[in-house]
Amino acid sequence: MTGSRCAHPIPPADLLAYWLGEQDPAREAQADEHLLGCGDCSARLRGLVDLAGAVRDAVRSGAVEAVLPASLVAHLAAAGARLREYRVAPNGSVQCTVAPEDDLLITRLEAPLADVERLDLERAAGDAVERLHDVPFDPAAGEVVLTARMDRVRALPATTVRMRLLAVAASGERVIGEYLFHHTPHRAGGGA
Repeated sequence: MTGSRCAHPIPPADLLAYWLGEQDPAREAQADEHLLGCGDCSARLRGLVDLAGAVRDAVRSGAVEAVLPASLVAHLAAAGARLREYRVAPNGSVQCTVAPEDDLLITRLEAPLADVERLDLERAAGDAVERLHDVPFDPAAGEVVLTARMDRVRALPATTVRMRLLAVAASGERVIGEYLFHHTPHRAGGGA
């Protein structure tokens, strides 16, 4: 490997495709050869791998709040993560809690998403209202999958959290689902 800057760096999207094994064999062999001789691109690939590992660890430990693809939830479950999941239909509600042995809290908000251009999520607990703009979603999935920060959920008193999914378009916005979560703190020996 050389210590000089790369004159022809591998673009970030190509590094990612290489790491994920999504390149055709000829491009992969070309990247292999380049990475063996280029310290700069090898370091960038190492940084990408390290970042992905840190994100994975943060999600697995319940340290982040995020909208997730359902495939990632399935992968986490297959990898042994202990999931507590709640699925709620539009305009529905659920009694919920989180136990000490739960690694992740997964919320599945069912919604008709086929004609939605942009989706916002509004969350309210007490007087606090938060709005997440332009959340990622798969129109064909019929659901939005969320994970919450476990430390925050474990610290909640008995409370009701309201979530709303809003379809946003140039003509305005419309509520496509409202969801109520009646949270009860976990009780040792019984749970909720």
